[in-house]
Amino acid sequence: MSAPNPSLATGQGLCLAQARLLIRPVRAAIELGAGADVLATGLRAVHHVNRHGTPDDFIAIAFPQMRMGRETMQPGNDLELLGSETSLAAFLACDGARTLHRRGMIEAHEISESYAEIGQGGAAYIRDRACEKYTPGWLRRSAARAERRGKPLGKQVKPRANDTKSLVLQHGDAVLHIREVLGVYSDAPLMVSTYGLSGAGAPAILPVYADALGEADDAA
Repeated sequence: MSAPNPSLATGQGLCLAQARLLIRPVRAAIELGAGADVLATGLRAVHHVNRHGTPDDFIAIAFPQMRMGRETMQPGNDLELLGSETSLAAFLACDGARTLHRRGMIEAHEISESYAEIGQGGAAYIRDRACEKYTPGWLRRSAARAERRGKPLGKQVKPRANDTKSLVLQHGDAVLHIREVLGVYSDAPLMVSTYGLSGAGAPAILPVYADALGEADDAA
């Protein structure tokens, strides 16, 4: 097994949230069921840019249309990215984003300034690792990791189903469980992972107007 590349970023990094970029599949892609491919390609591109970038300029991701479906949480069609003009330009220049554009799978897009005011409503998109434990995918990855390391797996545990209240997305070999948490945008640093997601311990409230914010206002 090759050694990890020390030049690649790991852990958390700062999202500057100075600019935004909306990735939206065209209607034909949605009708053909390719919206999930657009989303998956976008997520891989964000991870690539963050890994090859610097921890002081990460891209954060948002799912402003995220909502509960009949049985599970659905991401919606839009993927909103926040970062600096430099990091978002790097996203548009990477192979995944260029492929989406070349194949005509996404609507016209441009990097725009992010207008954010302290105190406005926002949302954090959190990777909930607690939900990932003991799912069938987690158990398979744990077994494979133990085999690679030549260590015993440990006691057998009963697998549990995926949490239907979180958004479950496949990202390569990883399965991400994502929760949307509404809050108030502040001047606190926005720390996200290389996946563009914040941690449960310190939700990064992004200056995005999620659909859930409007629903909360209507219910108030």
